[in-house]
Amino acid sequence: MAGVGCVVLVSCIDGREEFWLAGDGSGRALIRYTLPASLALSCGGEPGLEKVLDEFIRQTPTLTNATRRVSREGERTAVEFQASFKSALDLMNAVRGESVLASGNLKSTVPPLIGHFDFQRSGLAVELTRTVQPAQALPGAFLMPSSQFNGRRLVYILHLPMVAEASSATRTADGGRTLIWDQTLQEGLKKPVVIHFKGHVPLPWPLVAGLAAALTGMGCLGFIGVRRLRKLATPPHSPASE
Repeated sequence: MAGVGCVVLVSCIDGREEFWLAGDGSGRALIRYTLPASLALSCGGEPGLEKVLDEFIRQTPTLTNATRRVSREGERTAVEFQASFKSALDLMNAVRGESVLASGNLKSTVPPLIGHFDFQRSGLAVELTRTVQPAQALPGAFLMPSSQFNGRRLVYILHLPMVAEASSATRTADGGRTLIWDQTLQEGLKKPVVIHFKGHVPLPWPLVAGLAAALTGMGCLGFIGVRRLRKLATPPHSPASE
């Protein structure tokens, strides 16, 4: 009965993650989860969750302008985290490593929700697959009636710097630059959530501008050099003899 009671509490998780990615791999994130306040008590309540997030920010140098807010909303606890990051790859390595997010009472719940990352890059071609396994985070949830999950959703949104050439998104926006995975928590418990896309990242504008300036400068120098060579190759003009 105690185990089933824990499942009832854990099954009421809502999640929404939104990421804005730039062509150079930097970006920003806004992540919000809500859970029963009674479940938050196992992590030290709101102060305990704040301490975990503060430690994660301290451990992750790729994060900038990071803020967190943990608040009580009736019988639920809302956890909101937002930050900019210098490198999406460094951020992936941080969350899937031995961070404070995967320690203590969070160890059995958070890592499956973070999921497994597989990132490939070849030149400007990129491909990302993230596999989230809510069923592992919520063991025994299949024993609960579907009514326990009413209104609970898992939403993942990626704003890309390019149009995705392929993805597993449930829907898209902004001409294919925004990918959205939106499903009920109950659907996520039946099978893993696979967040996948591939495409070609555009050249960063600072790099393009720098190359253009360099090529322009080289062109000017070449033009000046040719003129000087021609001047040296032309014999001096002498006045006609009378």
